[in-house]
This record gives sequence, structure tokens and C-alpha cells, in this order.
Amino acid sequence: MNMPALAIDYVDQKTNHKIHLPINVFKKPSNSKEYAKLEKVLDQLIDEIRDNEKHPLAIAMQIIGENLEQYDNEHYPDIGQDINEVDMIKYLMKTHHLHQTDLADVFGGQANVSKYLNGERSLSKSQILGLKKRFGISADFFVK
Repeated sequence: MNMPALAIDYVDQKTNHKIHLPINVFKKPSNSKEYAKLEKVLDQLIDEIRDNEKHPLAIAMQIIGENLEQYDNEHYPDIGQDINEVDMIKYLMKTHHLHQTDLADVFGGQANVSKYLNGERSLSKSQILGLKKRFGISADFFVK
């Protein structure tokens, strides 16, 4: 004998809008296909609930959202995570088509650029300010 699938069925009394949530929408996604399906469900819930924290489906929206966020955190690290300042400068040099000699004015000579990029020197305050100005980046990136 087949048992009916567990689900939450909701009908908005004012709009008569119906939402059917099978129990598997509360499962954490294990791949991008499941993620996409849950994202559609979440969008539907957001449209229904808006900012009404007391809405009967608000907890469902929260659970699905947290599951998607956890998937994102596990599969897509934050931009800039695990990148150090030397790698950032190398990236900026590459994207701006610069060579070490092009940064000699900021570092006080090409030899200093080389030493920095090889991890033999740290940045001075004036070098940080020069890089900030040259690339239009925040000095906060270099302050630990």
C-alpha cells in the first residue's frame, strides 16, 4: 500500500494562493540541481511571505534559506578567502599588465618589488599608500 508523501500545504485565506511543500524541501542540497530546485522554492516563499515574520511559512523559508547558505559556504568559498597580500599584488599586476619595473616607484626600486613578491620583505606604510593609490584599493587589505 502506498503511503501519501508528507508535505505542507498552505492556502492564503486572502488571496487563495496555494503553496505545496513536499517534505524533501527541508533536506540540504547535495548537488547543484537540488540547489536550483530549492532556490526556486525559496523564491516562491519569499514572494509569499515578504517581511511577515509571523507568517506560518516563515520557519520553512528560514530552514530552506539556511540549507542553501550552508551549501554555498561549503562549495563556494568567499571571494578573497585564502588569498594573501602578495598573491593580491601579483593578481593586480597581471590584470593591469604590469611588470616589476612598473612598480619600482611604489617600492623604491625594482629589487624591492622582487624581494616583496618573493616573501623576503613586508610592505612599509608608504608602499601600502602607493599601492592604494596606484590600484584604487583599500589599505585595509594590507593591515592585519
